[in-house]
Amino acid sequence: MRAAVIRSLLLGARSADPGHRAALHLHGVDVVGVLDLYQAEVEHAIEFVDCTFDAVPELSFAQLRGVSFEGSTLPGLDAFGATVQGTLSLVKCTVTGALVVYGVHVSGDLDLDWARLTADGRAEELFGVRTAAVFGDAVQVGRHLYLQGTVAAGNLELGGMRVGGTVHARQGLRVEGELRLRGAQVVGEVDLTDAVLLNAGGVALDAWGLRAGQLTLSAERTDGTVDLRHSRVEVVRDDPDRWPSELRLDGARYTALEPVGTARERLHWLDRDPSGYRPQPYEQLATVYRQIGHEFEARTVLLVKQRRRRRRLSPPGAAWGLLQDALVGYGYRPGRAVLWLLVLTALGTTVFSLHPPWTASGATAFQPAVYTLDLLIPIVDFGQERAFGIGGPAQWLAYALTAMGWILFTAVAAALTRTFNRP
Repeated sequence: MRAAVIRSLLLGARSADPGHRAALHLHGVDVVGVLDLYQAEVEHAIEFVDCTFDAVPELSFAQLRGVSFEGSTLPGLDAFGATVQGTLSLVKCTVTGALVVYGVHVSGDLDLDWARLTADGRAEELFGVRTAAVFGDAVQVGRHLYLQGTVAAGNLELGGMRVGGTVHARQGLRVEGELRLRGAQVVGEVDLTDAVLLNAGGVALDAWGLRAGQLTLSAERTDGTVDLRHSRVEVVRDDPDRWPSELRLDGARYTALEPVGTARERLHWLDRDPSGYRPQPYEQLATVYRQIGHEFEARTVLLVKQRRRRRRLSPPGAAWGLLQDALVGYGYRPGRAVLWLLVLTALGTTVFSLHPPWTASGATAFQPAVYTLDLLIPIVDFGQERAFGIGGPAQWLAYALTAMGWILFTAVAAALTRTFNRP
């Protein structure tokens, strides 16, 4: 049977008893009423393990300092597996040592606005992850998560979290480590406007597999990689002047981009993947352009996709790709095929007018332009090629036109096949 705490009034309390592992330890307790630690100054850990709170645990402006105990540093606050009916408030709270909120369920808001959080080795020792200022995987928040103005000296581990509203992380969120939202599900928006994410040489934002209604990526500064692989977001908002230097987008899916920008601009966006060419980001970007009626931009993206794919092909494959590019732009510049046909027809008409062939059979009048088209178009027979034979230097042009006709036909057929088979 769980114990019941009717009301705890610890307003402004100070605790620094070196003989105890935790200054306040509640394990498996139902807390009925208010647990008030507003402005409290507490040394040693505060532990609310597997507790249930029927009202708001008030920790705003508190100073919680975990200290060394038997060779390890304790977290400033350990709320492992706690359930809160209402809002969990740590506004302007200072926590030295990990803030552990793993598996916490909050029916209202989880409010960490303007908190100051400093990492230690506790999370790494217990959970096998890197040093974290906040270790909060598998958190469930009924309404909103507030991180506005929050400063975390260490990783902010929030993988697998579920948020029924919005993650407000604008107005000066600063993470000196990794902001981890891997596998998180957010019904509303993840707003990182003006955030500062600092993890040089590592991942600044890990949003692999994120599900969100909207993602705003207008961080003031991003020092490290932003990983959006396999995320699903309805709307991605960003600022081209604030794009991170490294951005992983393979497998990411989104319905809209704001601003959508031009293909030229967004191709520079795709170029930021440190892994190099991946086909899916090009297909996804082209799909978005096509959905809003920007067909030329979509074709431009897909053309560049084929050109970058060509760099990874064997020499024969690359040569054939280069030829398709020159002739028809891989099918995304169909006007080139018409232009080539007109130029070759004009060349053949001119040369065969000056060097007419001899009659092979029948009495059909020789038409230089039709004869040229007969050579160029492999699937059409105007009868001119069969009725007339040609020799001398012009014969080599006839061979070249026949070869070019087949090459052009094959390139167009390959391009059409690619177009019709595209999902």
